[in-house]
Amino acid sequence: MKKFDYNNKIAIVTGATSGIGYEIARTLIQKYNCKVYGIARSVKKLEHLREELGPHNFLCCTMDVSDRCSWEKLRVYFETQNEHPDILINCAGILPKFASVNNTSIENIEKAMDVNFMSCVYSCKIIMPIMNKGGMVVNVSSASALCSFGGISAYSASKSALLRFSEALSCEQKDLSVSCVMPGFVKTDIMKEQGATKKDEKLIGKVSADPQKTVKKLLWRTGKRKKRIVLGFDGHIMSIMYRLFPRLAPKLFTRVIKKSRLEIFKEI
Repeated sequence: MKKFDYNNKIAIVTGATSGIGYEIARTLIQKYNCKVYGIARSVKKLEHLREELGPHNFLCCTMDVSDRCSWEKLRVYFETQNEHPDILINCAGILPKFASVNNTSIENIEKAMDVNFMSCVYSCKIIMPIMNKGGMVVNVSSASALCSFGGISAYSASKSALLRFSEALSCEQKDLSVSCVMPGFVKTDIMKEQGATKKDEKLIGKVSADPQKTVKKLLWRTGKRKKRIVLGFDGHIMSIMYRLFPRLAPKLFTRVIKKSRLEIFKEI
């Protein structure tokens, strides 16, 4: 397939009210004049974003991405409007509290799998058949899919599943390109949700990438229809270390995290 042209396209972006999802939605509208269907749970945040980006370019979709019926309703809406998306970007995700498996509930593990993995399965399965030919699917995974470490078993498992799902999907699709993006730490509010202290945020911020720069690289590489995209210095380090030392790397990263003595890692 030729290079993807983002200009004047119809896009679906999950997790659109924060982090990478927000930056993608903003960039698609302000730089490429796209029509973006932004998906999130918070009505208030979606409405605020619509005011910021404009009601003609940003349309609010309040829904739970892990609910299959919601995706089916969205498909019916597109069919009723006789609209066909060009871009599907799955950014919505949750990071359970850093903890060992013994300190993680079954409910939190199931929720991580539902939001981080099954939501992407639903969106791809239900939305891809109505997308325009030559369109693009982007699944945002994580560098933890390249190399896991202690304390993120549910998160790493969900993101690893998404990576393998995306790789298989890309081999099956003839009319759509499928990319899987694996960023390292990015400066978002996700650490605050973990109960991070100011010390935690300061230290993690030193190794975290700027979201605007991250999205710029993401769109450039997906525009070239790259299937596997690693972003961030830490993401590349994790990828290289695991390829060279598959047994040692996870233990090494776990040891480094424990020695940091940060509050958010105390239950690992």
